[in-house]
Amino acid sequence: MLTPKLVVTMISPETGRPRPTELDVLPEPLTAAEHGLMVGNPPPDDKWVHHGNWTAWPNIRWSLTHMDELRASGRISRGLGPAEPLPVAASGETGIDLDDLAIDDGDGGNWTLDEMLRGTYTDAFLILHRGQVVLERYFNGMGPSTRHAMFSMTKTVTGVLALLAVEDGAIALDDLLVDHVEDLADTAFAPVTVAHALDMTDGIRFVEDYSDNRSDIMRYGVAMAFTPVPANWDGPDGIHDAILGFTERETDPGGPFLYKSVITDVLAWATARATGQRWVDGVSERIWGPMGAADDAAVILDNRGIAVSSGGMSCTVRDLTRFGRMLSRSGRVGHGTDERQAIPAAVADDLAAGGQPYPGSGGGYATREGWTFHRHCWNMQQVMGAFMPMGVHGQRLFCHPEKDLVVAKFGSHPVTGNVFTDVIHESLYHQLIGRC
Repeated sequence: MLTPKLVVTMISPETGRPRPTELDVLPEPLTAAEHGLMVGNPPPDDKWVHHGNWTAWPNIRWSLTHMDELRASGRISRGLGPAEPLPVAASGETGIDLDDLAIDDGDGGNWTLDEMLRGTYTDAFLILHRGQVVLERYFNGMGPSTRHAMFSMTKTVTGVLALLAVEDGAIALDDLLVDHVEDLADTAFAPVTVAHALDMTDGIRFVEDYSDNRSDIMRYGVAMAFTPVPANWDGPDGIHDAILGFTERETDPGGPFLYKSVITDVLAWATARATGQRWVDGVSERIWGPMGAADDAAVILDNRGIAVSSGGMSCTVRDLTRFGRMLSRSGRVGHGTDERQAIPAAVADDLAAGGQPYPGSGGGYATREGWTFHRHCWNMQQVMGAFMPMGVHGQRLFCHPEKDLVVAKFGSHPVTGNVFTDVIHESLYHQLIGRC
């Protein structure tokens, strides 16, 4: 089993660039304002958050709510339709009791809900039960209209977009990706199908280790324009150029799941070719508008104008909640005479159903035994009847269809990998389910 490490990205005093650094204890959860970030006109150099240092602590406390100020971004339009209502539950009519929660703090003790939210560096938190807001909290300068980085929760959006293309007949689950993107013929992706890509059972060699600056994901981050091009860079320029450079395989397609961000961008490329529609336009017209988003979302673009479909979106916590509930309700939104099908039930139900667990299907972590990664979404159907899009630094969207419960959380946790706080969040979710 893999063990999460307390590794925090800090600015290297030698190079001035972000560098994964192993620490003994977590830093104090001070806000961006308490750190003095971006205060002053102009701010002092040591408080200036920019493209070259936004991934480092404590800068992420400011940067994750200002992503489209750091890089070129595409607008994901909500369209002109009405927003899906999110009424606030009346006192005593929430159907869920939040009093006296005792949440495992991961270190042998218990936290109250307030302590848990502070201790996990929460920026926004929303509990929706039976379509009503039970609790909505904001921290660290966020508010209802503030967009926050979703990171890999973007992958689930990309998965839904691909499944919509399957439902439309533009692409098929057993199609090879190379059938739609001929450029992949001489790469490791040549034998990979759409289904393999959706479940990340593609078998290509790609190391996603955020604690190692030399791993594939760190170099891929440069190609995505997440981080600046370093001096003497000999790597790819842009997402598609990077994709074409992966030629090695570890297993046959259809083998064990292994998480890797690059396959999402390959899936998005194939979907765009099959549908003739840019990722940004597809998400706007097929997902964000139909689900009744209240605000536009945004997505980071690489240097060639390609959307970072594996982790570049930002949105409000309310719209994130709307996305989760739509998937939980078989693609439906609205109530009573206003109820309608925003996306086909077959798409939402396939994603929510999850796969068949096997030893290691949760990525090799003890906290995720019994989980699967299905249709580009983490799934705990066999463990607690839920699914959960997730993104690094604390982004989680817990969805329990049977209980009609959605718990949306944005954060700026200093440790990149979410597995570091799995025990804490599992404790919270189990207690909420038990109280519904």
